Amino acid sequence: DNKSYLSSIMMDYFKMILVAAVWGGTNPFIGKFGKGIENCHSLVDKLIFLAKAPLFLVSILGNQIGSILFYALLNTTDLSITVPVVNSLTMFFTAVFGILLGESKLGMKGYVGLILIILGTCLCNIKR
Repeated sequence: DNKSYLSSIMMDYFKMILVAAVWGGTNPFIGKFGKGIENCHSLVDKLIFLAKAPLFLVSILGNQIGSILFYALLNTTDLSITVPVVNSLTMFFTAVFGILLGESKLGMKGYVGLILIILGTCLCNIKR
């Protein structure tokens, strides 16, 4: 019936937003806690860095959990809807979490870009 169909669609979108938030939310943390790993040239240096940066590992783990959730979501939802929604909203959440972490300040163009991401995502899915 229509009520259960609508409920199913809403749950699918909730899952897409959740996956995008996990993926996008972990990206700024990876950047913040991973500063310095680019200077590690040997495996031993990288292992020492990782041992001293547990929050970096937690951020990477969270990001990988987002990847697992994404692939699980692809198994139950329409690929042509899920991929663009999750990818565009991941960029949105990366920007928002980056702002919350003080990583960067957005100007007017940045805020307009965030609004356009949301509007574009909605427009692409209005027919559904």
